[in-house]
Amino acid sequence: MARILLVDDSATARNIVARILGGSHELLFAAGGPEALERMASDPPDLVLLDLLMPEMSGFEVLEQMRARGLEVPVFVLSADIQKSTRDRVLALGAVGMANKPPRPDELREAVRKALAGERT
Repeated sequence: MARILLVDDSATARNIVARILGGSHELLFAAGGPEALERMASDPPDLVLLDLLMPEMSGFEVLEQMRARGLEVPVFVLSADIQKSTRDRVLALGAVGMANKPPRPDELREAVRKALAGERT
């Protein structure tokens, strides 16, 4: 069973993803970037699902800090921002893929499967 760290400041968003993935994966939660970086450094998960728009530290900043700290955990971004420039930026920062938020259950399950298999989406 894969360990997935869900990073989102919205409890509602965390609950939606938990309902979709909770039966097939061990889910860990972080309400913001600093907490997520601490968890990744102390006990790296198999995958991170990351929101972009969060107070205190954006998802972009989390990706930048991961790179700076040498944290090599695959990251899949979930965001309401569907611009191509945003997708290009998160992929350039090392994310393995990106999907719209709120995620469709089947699409999220497939994206997680691919990310855990080392595929980019």
